[in-house]
Amino acid sequence: MPPAIDTLAYARHLRDAGFSEKQADGHAYALAAGMTAALATKQDLRELATGMEMRFARVDARFENLKQHVDLRLLEMEKRIEIRFSEPNARFDGRLSDLEKRMTFRLGGMMVAAIAAFSARVKLL
Repeated sequence: MPPAIDTLAYARHLRDAGFSEKQADGHAYALAAGMTAALATKQDLRELATGMEMRFARVDARFENLKQHVDLRLLEMEKRIEIRFSEPNARFDGRLSDLEKRMTFRLGGMMVAAIAAFSARVKLL
């Protein structure tokens, strides 16, 4: 891998500042070696991006699994609530139906009695 800095230009600046050629070259190469080990390369960044994409994919999968689990639990709760409230509603509907039948019979009986009374009155006149 090429050095991250121009070691030749750096060594030249050090020589111009009063360093010996041996000191300038040694310092430039040491700095280049230290920076090269500490700097991230394009390959390092690609590997990091790939690793992060894989981790995000796992997190997305976990969230999807959690969402399906929550949806399933909500459906179960809705069914329980529906069953819990459907029984009283069914009893109420049955009572209402019985009341409707009784009222229909009573109204029919009252109409028959009224027609009979009206017919008897017409016959008497």
